[in-house]
Amino acid sequence: MPQPIVLLGLGATAASGEFALTQIASAQPVVLADTAAPAWARPHLDHHLHVDPADGPTTIAAVKAFASAHPLHGILTYTRDHLVTAAQIAEDLNRPTTTAGTLALCTDRTATRETLAQHRVPHPVWDEARNAETATHRADAIGYPVIIRARTGSAVSGLACDRSEVPGVCDRMNRHTGSQHPHRAAAFLLEEHLDGPQVAAETVVLEGGDVRTVAITRTTVGPGPARQAVRHCVFAHDSLLHNRILRQTVARTVDALGITLGVLHIEMTLTTRGPHITDVTPHLPDDLIPLLVERATGINLPQVAADLALGRHPNLVPTRQRAAAVHFAYSPNSGRLRRLALTARDVHPLVDRAAITQEPGRHVEAAACATTQDRLAHWVVAAETAIDCHTLLDQVTHSLDADIVPASDAPAA
Repeated sequence: MPQPIVLLGLGATAASGEFALTQIASAQPVVLADTAAPAWARPHLDHHLHVDPADGPTTIAAVKAFASAHPLHGILTYTRDHLVTAAQIAEDLNRPTTTAGTLALCTDRTATRETLAQHRVPHPVWDEARNAETATHRADAIGYPVIIRARTGSAVSGLACDRSEVPGVCDRMNRHTGSQHPHRAAAFLLEEHLDGPQVAAETVVLEGGDVRTVAITRTTVGPGPARQAVRHCVFAHDSLLHNRILRQTVARTVDALGITLGVLHIEMTLTTRGPHITDVTPHLPDDLIPLLVERATGINLPQVAADLALGRHPNLVPTRQRAAAVHFAYSPNSGRLRRLALTARDVHPLVDRAAITQEPGRHVEAAACATTQDRLAHWVVAAETAIDCHTLLDQVTHSLDADIVPASDAPAA
């Protein structure tokens, strides 16, 4: 018998949300609770509740009213801002979830750092600030270069190499936060910049506290101060999957935060002193990472998340032994996009996905100052090894034809 599940929010973009939605909807009816149901999503929905998930009390009431008249077996979200609301609904309906209090802690990066420190889980030296002036003094104390993050919300961050760059990074953070949440001013988390590879443990926490790391994502970042993710790669035979210290660090992180159920994306830097936790995403990750995990290992993280929310035991058995990677293209300079064309599929038929994510006429920021909203295109490839994926991506990225009028040359509006 079908087990309907409520999904709170579709995610920031179709590129990130479509794969997750289609996988979840392939196994059970989906009831979307969101302000709108885009055209790409409608074929995968059983019902649409017109409600703003950012309005917690109204959303809780709407979903509970729907549940009183229809069978409803689980609540799920892969949007950070809706985690607590989803957990509160699940608790009220006696459905499986990590507690709302625990998820509230996980969505506040300062509270997360404090908790990790209490449990002696390795993490960067850090401090917090409410404004750019205070952030500059805190950064002086930590030492440069320093990473500046938003305390809550999206994982946008910036790199300041000296005190003169701190105000600019803070201003960029405020503008980004304001574009997503007009009534929210950014509070800043500052942390030391650690040398070493940036990786993430794609982790599943089963009922009973059984912690499984099912994949490792290795990330390449672009130039500062923005340091946006340029490439992610997942390899089924990554040696880190068998690294005892990394697995212990993941388990200690989950235990310290009190997470008892769910799919997590645990970011860390591999330093000479061992893994240091830099961020914890207590829901399905963004950036097409679930797609990479599925293409590389066969493990379907969206369906795993749905199974956990529905009280079912998920299938974590790998069925593929490959590598998969995604590359995001950014503009080399800021300006107005005049032309954008993508021919990667014609040149490389083995490219899994290739998509343009901007429209001519839009203003885009250069890679050094970009956000995810400034991405021009992306490619997803699958191959036998990680090296093969990187080689193929290096080739296909040259097939992007972009004409960008520099901001200084663009005609006045």
